[in-house]
Amino acid sequence: MKMIRAIVRPEKADEVLSELAEKGFISATRYSVLGRGKQRGLKLGDVYYDEIPKETIVLVVEDEDEIAVIDLVQKVCRSGAEGSFGDGKIFVLPVERAITVSSGLEKL
Repeated sequence: MKMIRAIVRPEKADEVLSELAEKGFISATRYSVLGRGKQRGLKLGDVYYDEIPKETIVLVVEDEDEIAVIDLVQKVCRSGAEGSFGDGKIFVLPVERAITVSSGLEKL
C-alpha cells in the first residue's frame, strides 16, 4: 500500500476529492495548512506573505493504484500545460500496516 499526500491550492481541493471519488477513491483526509515552497512566499505590493494557505489531501491506496491517483491530482491541479509555482506537491510513502480501530482488523 502507498500513502499519497497531496498539497494543493485551496480552490482545487474540492475538485480533486470529487474526481477521486468518481474513480472509486472515496476514503481521504483533508486539512488546511499554511506553508511555502520554492517561491519563498508571495509579495503583493508592499505586503509579503510568508505562509500561503494550501489544502493537504491524504489517502492510502493499493500499490497498483498509485500512478492513477498521482496522474489525477496532477491533471486537476496543474495550471495550464506548463504548470506554475504553487500548483502543489505530491508525496508518496510506503504503508507497512493499516489497522481499523473499531474492529482491530489489520491490512498488510
